[in-house]
Amino acid sequence: MALFTERLHEAGKDIWKKMLSHEFLQMTYKQEISDEVFAQWVRQDYIFVREAIPFIAFITGRAPLTLRSQLANIIGMLVKELGMFEEMAEEHGISLENINPAPTCHAYMQYLYSTANICPIEESFTVLYAAEKAYYDSWKTVKENLKAESKWQRFIDYWSSEDFEAYVKWIASELNKLAEGLPEDRLKKMEEHYITTGRYEYIFWSMAQTSEKWPV
Repeated sequence: MALFTERLHEAGKDIWKKMLSHEFLQMTYKQEISDEVFAQWVRQDYIFVREAIPFIAFITGRAPLTLRSQLANIIGMLVKELGMFEEMAEEHGISLENINPAPTCHAYMQYLYSTANICPIEESFTVLYAAEKAYYDSWKTVKENLKAESKWQRFIDYWSSEDFEAYVKWIASELNKLAEGLPEDRLKKMEEHYITTGRYEYIFWSMAQTSEKWPV
């Protein structure tokens, strides 16, 4: 029997193809991206990672006991990521003071909050899987296409590392367990969340590339 994550990958393959060929990623591995465009991503993703901590906290409280300790460990990992952002921002002269989410970042955060608070654990866990898989796949694509070391190498190495790959595989394994025996209507909802999360990940790159701002 095929694993549920294989079904998700098939459902989202067109989105993933577009995501991994996004111009932001291409400019990054070609080292043609401007410092200000990359700084926009740094600021927005710093906000997103910061707000992902309550998302994990919410789903930890609703998760099966067997998952809680492992989910709680993710909060420590996210705190480590925030430290990496802060150190890289200081190194490259990027201010993280008084920053606010752009429209896409704001909408994506609200999506995280709503799934964590309203949806069954298997649905919010699907969102976690899709978001982390998107990051691993995206930064692995950047790393595989780099011709020389990047000034942003620390970010690239972190999210394309074997440790991060193992983390994503762990989420996949647990998601497959959560999907076992669920009726088709609930599996379909999980598939919809995978696709929606992939779409948010794609437009997050676009948000950074265009330095998206609130129009009013």
